[in-house]
Amino acid sequence: MSTDDELFTSSEVLGGFPAKRARLLLFQIESRTAYLMIQSRRTVDLYLTEEIAEQQELAFFEALAQGREPPVRPTIRDLERYAPQWQALVPPNRILQATLAHLLGQKYHFAQRDIPHIREAVGLDTEGVQQAFQRQYLQSLDTIYIRRVGLLEWMRWQWNKLSGWLEHLPPFWTAYALTFTEIVGASIFALPIALAGVGPLAGVVVLVVMGVINVLTIAAMAEAVTRSGSIRYQGSYLGRLVQDYLGRPGSILLTTMVVTICVIALLAYYIGFSLTLDGATGISAEVWAGLLFLLGVYFVRRKNLHATISSALVVGAINLGLILILSVLALGHVRLEHLLYVHVPFLNGRPFEPALLGLIFGVAFASYFGHFSVSSCARTVLQRDPGGRSLLWGCIAAQASAMLLYILWVVAVNGAIAPQALTGFSGTALTLLAHVAGPAVNVFGTILAILAMGMASIHMSLALSFTVREWVHGELRHTLALGRRQGKVIFTPRGKANVSLELTYLGLKGTQPQFRLDLQLEDDTRRFEVEVNDTWEATTLLAEFAPKLHPRSTQLTIKIVSASADMVRVHLVTTMRMRYEGKWDTLGFDYLEIAGSSETPDMAFISWLAGREQASVEEAAHFLDQTEQVTQTLLIRLVEQGALVETREHGQALYHLHFVARRRRQATSDIWRSLDEPGEVATHKREAAQRMNRGMRLKRMKELVQGEYARSWLGLSPLLLIFLLVEWLLVNKLESFSQVLSFVGIVAVAVTAGVFPVLLLWASRRKGEYVPGFALPFLAHPAVSGSIYLVAVSILFLHG
Repeated sequence: MSTDDELFTSSEVLGGFPAKRARLLLFQIESRTAYLMIQSRRTVDLYLTEEIAEQQELAFFEALAQGREPPVRPTIRDLERYAPQWQALVPPNRILQATLAHLLGQKYHFAQRDIPHIREAVGLDTEGVQQAFQRQYLQSLDTIYIRRVGLLEWMRWQWNKLSGWLEHLPPFWTAYALTFTEIVGASIFALPIALAGVGPLAGVVVLVVMGVINVLTIAAMAEAVTRSGSIRYQGSYLGRLVQDYLGRPGSILLTTMVVTICVIALLAYYIGFSLTLDGATGISAEVWAGLLFLLGVYFVRRKNLHATISSALVVGAINLGLILILSVLALGHVRLEHLLYVHVPFLNGRPFEPALLGLIFGVAFASYFGHFSVSSCARTVLQRDPGGRSLLWGCIAAQASAMLLYILWVVAVNGAIAPQALTGFSGTALTLLAHVAGPAVNVFGTILAILAMGMASIHMSLALSFTVREWVHGELRHTLALGRRQGKVIFTPRGKANVSLELTYLGLKGTQPQFRLDLQLEDDTRRFEVEVNDTWEATTLLAEFAPKLHPRSTQLTIKIVSASADMVRVHLVTTMRMRYEGKWDTLGFDYLEIAGSSETPDMAFISWLAGREQASVEEAAHFLDQTEQVTQTLLIRLVEQGALVETREHGQALYHLHFVARRRRQATSDIWRSLDEPGEVATHKREAAQRMNRGMRLKRMKELVQGEYARSWLGLSPLLLIFLLVEWLLVNKLESFSQVLSFVGIVAVAVTAGVFPVLLLWASRRKGEYVPGFALPFLAHPAVSGSIYLVAVSILFLHG
């Protein structure tokens, strides 16, 4: 029990000693691990837009600034996998390291052999940390470990080791695996149907020609990405790359193509998935379409698939294995007359059939489409191979491997199934292959359909939801912490990439927080310094210096939550895009509190004594590992300073910390006056409650119209419309998986995978910020790039 003349409060003691500092350090370690997990997941989020990524980062920074759990909660396995990345956060302080080990043992359960990287990062195997742990907690450091883990936990640790290995593949294999996984997908189910009209041998020729074209285009995309400084240094997305090289019209066209691909491909996957499982299980296709729709809604509401590099590669490996198994099953039923079937336009007087050619080239373009993976994996690959050689050859090798796999698949399936049965079939080739090769095809084909079309449909659903949320944008509201001259918030009006406003905290001027505003208007930069008392509207300033911008698109309100000389917490409300740049590790607390305190004998002893009721000279000497005489001198000095209190029991001197009394709260005169007038208090309370209720109703109505709730439901509207269209097609027997897929291949993929890479290559060689270490000079030759461009554009006229 504390007394009025105590020198320290318990919170102040803990605030300066290892218990609190270790908790802050663990919080920082977990936060950095969570951020690294988010970055890893973005590598496989091919359709994630830059604005949505900014909003996700703001939500992460906001949680960090407020000391809340981050949106992604790391496990002990995640801490182990990313230990080399956060090892630099741990200062060489043995007591702090020992306390951190104690906290890890309290919060997580792990065996010693499972955390070699954590042991190295925290120094758990060093003698100094072990001795510090023994002195601090009077037990061995080995007590933080468990002896054995259960089977489920063992499997999780094995998956963690596999994930760590996959995420640290050499850069070439990383580019190859991620690109190959993206290319080979559900479109392979339509290839035998599309090529049945010309026969397997002619189909192989088509696959080789289209494969070579896509090898060249993905190589052009890889070079353009390598030359981009925004992707290399800022981690930007494909949309920013296109806007930098081709301007706003190119960015709008890309967005249109991406939305078209997502809508039509999702429609095709709904049809293909439902028809395949209908043929395998006998359950109505309408039911399967409904289940896939509900699955998409579930992940859209979660706003994330939580896919990682390792999970994507494992799923891709499983898909590859299933395709090879199905190909082997089909090869056992190949018939020579099916292989030698040829029906090529203009050959032997056959007429020109644009619809047939449109089906073939549309499905082929859709099957080889994986160009978006280049920009997503480049953020990882270019860090390890800045020259871009691994990225280029990895993408080329992935396209070549996909071409060989498609040739094997078409020869096997088209050789086993009669062309008359495949031509015009509305479902996928798996249904017909099951009739020929037996029920094993249903088992493997069902798993492949779920993994390929099911996973792809979730990605498309998320992409459509993100796009709608961008189009129907509302006010952004975030509470962030800004260190003095350590970070900045950048605001950009939507659709105005050449206009931006940067907000930087400068510290206190007197008692008022002071900010610097840097307004960038095309080539003109203006700087202002403003003092904010409580709330400040920046809209008027923007309207004065940027009159061409619509006031609604530049609304910005800054509200001060708390401010000190070194840090300010601000609540920002704006209609503009917003992103944070700066050192985010220190958001929410002062890192100097963790690393700056030296490990002096006084600090070590007081932090040890803070966890005990009292200690004798002998116990203190044992802890400090010094003689009793030297220890007695230290204790006398601390007593004279008022840090310790000396008491005697049975003639023995005992010492405990000298705590200070907590300052009593003083009630204001208004409070005492209100307490004396209960009737007036009741009246004021009713009026305040009525005003609060009216304000809450208005606030709820505004949030309903413009807030996150309405935007989240609007994000589901494309999925609902596509689902209803699929159900109508299935009920009226108008569905066709290959026809829908060929349509998206012609109207959108041909432009995205054919025209855009050529244009980006030309632009990057003129505007690129970086010269790659290796490039293919002939890619930009007029004969090569011009031919690719003409093929991609001419295919647009083949459909119907």
